[in-house]
Amino acid sequence: MEATIVSLNMGKPDTYVLADREVQTGFLKQSVNQPCYLSKTGFVEDGQADLKNHGGAEKAVLLYPYHHYSFWQERYHRTFDIPAFGENITIQGITEQDVCIGDVFQLGEAVIQVSQPRQPCYKISAVHQIKDMPQTVIETGYSGLYFRVLQEGIVTPTDRLIRIERSNHQVTSYEVFDCLFRDRKNKERMQQYVRLEGLAPNVVASFNKRLQKLG
Repeated sequence: MEATIVSLNMGKPDTYVLADREVQTGFLKQSVNQPCYLSKTGFVEDGQADLKNHGGAEKAVLLYPYHHYSFWQERYHRTFDIPAFGENITIQGITEQDVCIGDVFQLGEAVIQVSQPRQPCYKISAVHQIKDMPQTVIETGYSGLYFRVLQEGIVTPTDRLIRIERSNHQVTSYEVFDCLFRDRKNKERMQQYVRLEGLAPNVVASFNKRLQKLG
């Protein structure tokens, strides 16, 4: 499996007025043309303001499928300029349903691994001034996905994303997202997913907490 980088996107945290309030965020990024260095915790040219919910080793790289842009434009009758979803990489050739948790990819000099689906954030609606966007993300599963970095290195806008190792299981990022946000009481699925090799610890913890509540 190979996919093409449509845009490589970076942005340091800054303060913006969103929905009539000041918000510090790294969501708003810009396409770049130069090589960028991908470290274990993300691109050095990039950054996040809310380090509790964004960034870190398990959310080092955010990819968003270019395939979804046409849906959003048709849904809301407006243009969404790349990178409209706060992604580091806008990618063409894969979606959340095409890759499994734990799949390993070559990205330029770097080696990255699918760790978890991206969870919908209120900032997507604040930035675009569309209140129901997070709910639409949940309905569609058009969430984007996070990768951890196994090997640091330079990434350029002309590099390709090449799968070099498939996970032993076949649970996709889309399926984990579905269980997190739609099929929320499916104990059988959650019991399976907490044992998934490669699934980010924070997601495993969320499923375990939910399982305890369900009894």
